[in-house]
Amino acid sequence: MAVLHILSNPDAAASCLASMADGDALLILGDGAFALANLVPPERSGVIAQDALDRGIALSEGVDRLSYANFVEWVVAYRSSVSWT
Repeated sequence: MAVLHILSNPDAAASCLASMADGDALLILGDGAFALANLVPPERSGVIAQDALDRGIALSEGVDRLSYANFVEWVVAYRSSVSWT
């Protein structure tokens, strides 16, 4: 079963990525956007675009740019989620 990993703390990025399995997705929001500078995004990954822009973070290639409406869509699409705070 695929899991949605919600990353809001950049210090948790390494642990988050290490725990991801095939088919899992990564959704980055809030201060988690700071992790984009040092992370190779998994195949299915997205960031709340406004959160990245508010923090002056360039949006990475391979990362979907999401709105808060998209955030809700992603949460609904996965049976379970893990928050990395």
